[in-house]
Amino acid sequence: MLAGENRLKRKKDFNRVYRYGKSYANDILVIYVFANNLSPTRIGFSVSKKVGKAVLRNRIKRVLREMCRENLDQFPSGYDIIFIARQKIKGINQHLIEVKLLQLLEKAGKKSGAFK
Repeated sequence: MLAGENRLKRKKDFNRVYRYGKSYANDILVIYVFANNLSPTRIGFSVSKKVGKAVLRNRIKRVLREMCRENLDQFPSGYDIIFIARQKIKGINQHLIEVKLLQLLEKAGKKSGAFK
């Protein structure tokens, strides 16, 4: 489980990242990245009702949360990041989701210069 200090929880924090953050996307995920000037990186997750019913949406969030926990050392400190799952994520296995997540982080890092 991702530690509480590394999670985005408040609506105002999500809204700030959506409004001022940069977005990067691939076929299954969209991420928004915003510098928060705090020490820990905070990560939030969003899965639309278009993806499926609550059981599926919650499973996708659990999978993404676990992948972020395992790869937390790849995230730079001082950023708020939101992962948004697209509909195509439904039929994809966990290994491919992790590969796509890391590719998207690399893409964001090359464009912003912040990520490793």
